[in-house]
Amino acid sequence: MIPDSYFERFETPKYRTRNPVQRALIRRFVAQVHALFLEAGPVESVLEVGVGEGFLSGYLSEKLPEKRFTGVDVNEADLARLRAKFSRIATHAANIYDVGRVPGRFDLVICAEVLEHVSDPDRALRALVDLKPKHLLLTVPHEPWFLLSNLLRGKNLSRLGNDPEHVQLFTSHRFRSLLERHLTLERLTRSYPWLLSLGTPKG
Repeated sequence: MIPDSYFERFETPKYRTRNPVQRALIRRFVAQVHALFLEAGPVESVLEVGVGEGFLSGYLSEKLPEKRFTGVDVNEADLARLRAKFSRIATHAANIYDVGRVPGRFDLVICAEVLEHVSDPDRALRALVDLKPKHLLLTVPHEPWFLLSNLLRGKNLSRLGNDPEHVQLFTSHRFRSLLERHLTLERLTRSYPWLLSLGTPKG
C-alpha cells in the first residue's frame, strides 16, 4: 500500500490532498495498474506517456527496480520535479502525438489519465500503437461517475463536475469502442472512478 509519505513527495493537488477517501481511491487505482502491469507478462522496458511528476512510474520503478522506465510529458517543470525524485527514470519532453520521436523500444506503454485531455483520441492512440509495444495500459476517468464524484464534493459545480482541462468524456462503452478500433483488448476493468484497460496493438 502506498504510504502517506509517498503522497507528500508531490506538488500536484490531487496527490497533496489529505482527504482519506481520495487517497484510498488513488491507492486502489495504483494497485489495479500494478496488477495489470504484472498481467502484461514479461516486461523489461516501460514508457509512460503523460508521466507528469512521476507518481505512477515512480511508484512502479521503486517496486520493480530491475525494470527500465522512461517518462514523456509536455510540461518541463513536471519533468524536472520527476528527475529530482526518481533519477532512474529517463525523461523526454513531447506531446502524445509526437511520442514517436522518443528513442527506444518498449515492452509496455502506459498512458494514464491523458486521453480525456486530447482533442483527437484516435490520433493519440494511433501514435501509441505506432510505437509497437507488446502491450498498452490505458486509463481514463469513468463517466458519469467521475463527474458525479466531483459534484458530490462540490468541485467544478458550474461545469456540472467536469474538470476544466477535460475535453473528452468516456463512458465504458465509448472507451471500449475507442480501444477496439486500435487494440486487441485483453482486459477492461474499473477502479472507481476510473476505467483501466490492457491490450495489444492490432496488426
